Amino acid sequence: MEPKPYMLEVVAPVFPVTDIKRSLAYYTEKLLFTVGFEWADTPEEDIRYAILQSGNCELHLRYRETPHPTVAYVFVDGVKDYYEAVKTRHATITGEIDDHPWEMREFEVTDPDGNRLIFGEHLSRLGGEGE
Repeated sequence: MEPKPYMLEVVAPVFPVTDIKRSLAYYTEKLLFTVGFEWADTPEEDIRYAILQSGNCELHLRYRETPHPTVAYVFVDGVKDYYEAVKTRHATITGEIDDHPWEMREFEVTDPDGNRLIFGEHLSRLGGEGE
């Protein structure tokens, strides 16, 4: 097989949200993302698009009048520590951290518009840590 002249690097899901300011507050205060970009059609108008970042992870938020929930899976190095950090900030955890038969330790959160993020880490990376 010939080497490809390209490599996909990052996927950035776009979550539809009904209130970008509320969503930005949730993602920065509860899930510890930082805001990398905001867009409004004019300076006087509300934000219509935003990009959140954490490590190599990007999440885009797009204004939409009616919710249309989406799901994204985020691989995490140190998922248990991240879980503890967002739990203390009262993120909306809709699936507690647990080890699964598919060899992942995962937990799930839901944002104010019903978008779901599943955070997981391969059990093989945990070096025999069994809790």
